[in-house]
Amino acid sequence: MKNIILLILSIVLVKILLTHACPDYPKPIKINQNDPLLVKAYAEVDSMIQQNMKSNGIKSFMATIVYRDEIVWSKGYGNVRPLDPTSPPLTIDNAVRIASITKVFTDVMMFQLRDKGVISLDEPISKYYPEFTVRDMYNTKRLITFRELASHQSGLPREVPCDFELLPTSNCTERIILERLAEQFLILPVYTQTHYSNLGIAALGRTLGKAAQMEYEQYVEEKILHPLGMKNASFSYDKVKDYMATGLLLWPNGTYTNAEILGLGWGTPMGGLYATARDMSKFMMFWLNGNDDVLDSSTVKEALSPIALITDGVHAYGTPFEMAYDTSNNIWMKSKAGALDGYRTQMALVKELKLGVFFSSLMYVSSEDVFTQQALDILLPVYEALLYRENSKPENANQMLNDLVRPIKSREEEQDKKPEIPFETFVGTYAHYLGVFRVDNTTYPNELTANFGDNNIFNVTRFAEDYPYILRIHVSNPEIYPCVFVDDGENYELVYFKVNPNDENECESVQVMGQNMSLISRDPTIEVANTRPYRKFL
Repeated sequence: MKNIILLILSIVLVKILLTHACPDYPKPIKINQNDPLLVKAYAEVDSMIQQNMKSNGIKSFMATIVYRDEIVWSKGYGNVRPLDPTSPPLTIDNAVRIASITKVFTDVMMFQLRDKGVISLDEPISKYYPEFTVRDMYNTKRLITFRELASHQSGLPREVPCDFELLPTSNCTERIILERLAEQFLILPVYTQTHYSNLGIAALGRTLGKAAQMEYEQYVEEKILHPLGMKNASFSYDKVKDYMATGLLLWPNGTYTNAEILGLGWGTPMGGLYATARDMSKFMMFWLNGNDDVLDSSTVKEALSPIALITDGVHAYGTPFEMAYDTSNNIWMKSKAGALDGYRTQMALVKELKLGVFFSSLMYVSSEDVFTQQALDILLPVYEALLYRENSKPENANQMLNDLVRPIKSREEEQDKKPEIPFETFVGTYAHYLGVFRVDNTTYPNELTANFGDNNIFNVTRFAEDYPYILRIHVSNPEIYPCVFVDDGENYELVYFKVNPNDENECESVQVMGQNMSLISRDPTIEVANTRPYRKFL
């Protein structure tokens, strides 16, 4: 009886795995921002923000929405000085304190120095900052590394050992902070549990400055802010004060006062940047589209990937993002929150759709995400519907790999490019005794599809200009295939064609999935005897 129950459970599990498809996301191509569906969605976001402002007593608020490489919607609510109705209206060109979103810039600095070979993520920070010490009662052999600081795995206490309001004063110099820390203990063993630490990111930024032999603030401004065109972002209040928006404190009796702006001194890397919403839009565009002058595309993907899963199974920490799987929209959100007296900011990214949201309340508000999730709940279904409509052909193959797999670019100048090999060159039926591989262009003459003699259809796309006879296969419609097939099947594989020496417009054989197959016919539909659909054996 027990064996029968186990067999039934096994069959049910296999059925679930085979029928549950991976989430499929449309290609984020240019769409008409005046489409009535989008206009309605933006109006709903506007209304949602105003309702939340009213219910939370927020007097001033700014919001931007980025799609691909442009701001598609933005709005300022209230005044630059919320308690002064005669002050100018708030705009996205006024500066706010982005608070802990500064940590993202600190991690970008870390990745830049790693990519330049200055540091390694897994070497101890004591190599560069031997003065930074803390007592360890856990008898572990691991030392604190860059990676552990960046991902909140260091075991360090949450806060810098200094009264917050004294951080920018002579009462909290680097020497004083390090002396106090040397008498304190790690609260957890290194790299055993995620524990958010402002102290850890402050130490990360200061260690990076020592490794770069440049002050942290100067490095970020010269190597990150300037290349991204963030002209009005700065660590210096004096530089932004003329266009700085004033944050408010809301007291229990219902009265408001202006929030005092205090610097963070040694702790600046954990939250000391001032920026406008327009500049933060440029920062979001960088994460959504990449910028090789700032970070390599592979490093951007690394920075957007989780490093530690939280025990609830749907939240994760990365380096530096805080991540959550949105079960309503079946997509991962990459976010970073910021909170300081008078300001509550949030940056939320949906990389798959190249959609970003930056909201800033000019008053601290007890909100997990400053309403960004509510905005995305409105926007995501509309964007997906419009993009699926624009990408109505599932075989629209030439636009499907822009983010996940970036083609190798030719080193030749534009005028020296060789003409592309016609797709017709590859069309035909290839086979050997184990199976068959068909390449077809009958459905769409300017695009190729392929199959292994079964119903699993692949798009065929070019791989690189320098290698015209290497193509890539990619599942044409992932939503109808099980996750295990999309992740562990033939998806994204390269196909190597060998040209007929007597006819450069005809391929005589192909190597695919490690198998060599000969051209049987230029007809991609011909029946081939004594073969079977190819399948992996391992």
